Amino acid sequence: MAMPKSFLKAVAWLVACSPAIFSMQGCQTLFRGRTQPVPATSRPVGVMVFVDGTAVGETPVNLKLARRDIHVVRFELAGYRPVEIRITKKRPSLGESIPTNIILAPVGGVVLGPLVRTAWNMIRTAWNPLDSPEGEDDLGRYFESILAGAILGWVGGIVIDSHSPSNFDLSPQTLFVEMEKADGTDAPGVIETDY
Repeated sequence: MAMPKSFLKAVAWLVACSPAIFSMQGCQTLFRGRTQPVPATSRPVGVMVFVDGTAVGETPVNLKLARRDIHVVRFELAGYRPVEIRITKKRPSLGESIPTNIILAPVGGVVLGPLVRTAWNMIRTAWNPLDSPEGEDDLGRYFESILAGAILGWVGGIVIDSHSPSNFDLSPQTLFVEMEKADGTDAPGVIETDY
């Protein structure tokens, strides 16, 4: 049995629209940004801070670290033992992603709902040409389409957040280092955080 041309058009239409639908960013990825501020302080103040080998300033300094990377922050001051802190990354929990992405539900309902309805009408007409959706004023069908679009938007945001390279939390979120006097032979003190 050959596929009806209108069914093939519906499938082609869905395939063509899918990149636009799935290129939306999830709420956490969109609202939290690609960088995370990490304040760095020390005792004494005026310690030079290096992030991944690059000097970024003296304490106190507010670091802007890329969420997608693991970082090494080094503190150096003449006459003191250098200290390195490893900044790790971790994805937010699903329990945090689910309520955060609820904002995409109305967006999905408004944006994706009409697309869902149009696709459904095209597929239904393709399989049964006598069952034409034209002239149909069923308010319930519109609400079903909006609900389906809302669910797609919400779930899509959760999926996008769970796979986005920028959706990480960096730990620790603040840095404080108490510098120790050095005798000139000390190796850097490495503090690794494991959150």
